[in-house]
Amino acid sequence: MTLHSPDARFSEEMEREHEIRNLKETVTALRDALERQRAGTAEEVSHALAEAHTEIRDLKATIAEMRIELERRKAAGEEALQKILAQSAEEGRQLQSSVQALRDQLELGKARHQEAEQLMRRNHRDEISELERTIQKLRAELESTRGQK
Repeated sequence: MTLHSPDARFSEEMEREHEIRNLKETVTALRDALERQRAGTAEEVSHALAEAHTEIRDLKATIAEMRIELERRKAAGEEALQKILAQSAEEGRQLQSSVQALRDQLELGKARHQEAEQLMRRNHRDEISELERTIQKLRAELESTRGQK
C-alpha cells in the first residue's frame, strides 16, 4: 500500500469530483438532447398525423361531393330519359290520332263517293226509265197514227 500525502489525496478526490461532475453534466446534456429529440419526433409525428387527418377529411369531402354529383347526373339522365320516353309516347299518340283521322276521312270520302255513285245510278236508271216510257209513248202514238191512216 502506498500512502499518499493528504494533498495528493485531496487532489485525486478533486479530480474524481471533477470527473463525476463532468459525467453528470454529460448525462444531463444527453438526457436534454434525447428529450429534445423525443419532443421533435413527437411533434413531427403529431404534425404528420394532423396532415394525414386533414387529407383524409378532404378526401372524404371530395368523395361525398363526387357521390352527390354522380347522383345528380344519374337523376338528370333518368329525367332526360323519361322526357324522351314521354315525348316519344306523345308523338306515337299524335301519329295514331293522325292515322285515325286520315282513316276516318278516307272512310267518309268512300261513303260520299258511294252515295254519289248510287245517286248517279239511280238518276241513270230513272232517266233510262223515263226514256223507255217516252219511247213506248211515241211508239204508241206512231202506231195509232199509222192505224188511223
